Amino acid sequence: MSAVCVIGGVMAVFLKKTAPEAGVLLALAVCVAVMLALIRPVGEILDLIHQMAAWSGVESEIFEPLLKTVGIALLCRVSTELCRDAGQNAMASLVETGGAFGAILVALPLFRAVWELLESLL
Repeated sequence: MSAVCVIGGVMAVFLKKTAPEAGVLLALAVCVAVMLALIRPVGEILDLIHQMAAWSGVESEIFEPLLKTVGIALLCRVSTELCRDAGQNAMASLVETGGAFGAILVALPLFRAVWELLESLL
């Protein structure tokens, strides 16, 4: 996967001089290809995390928001960098802001669980 990224990066640099749009599209294609290649390993990691959660007896309501937040952070990171590579800094900032709101949104069940725990202690 690293080799694909390096080769794609070098090709994008050469394309950037003559056809900047093609360089951005190439970078996007490389990102999609690498993400598709990572689906299986990520699935194995998620399976292990779910097994660990089941073994520990901790409710999935706690782990799910954390996993979703990590996923949002990774996707926003890649999307932000693609926007910056395309010269769209304002759009990159919006992607970051949207990612922050998305992370908060998926973490709301966790916030509620913590709030209920605190209320039960009072």
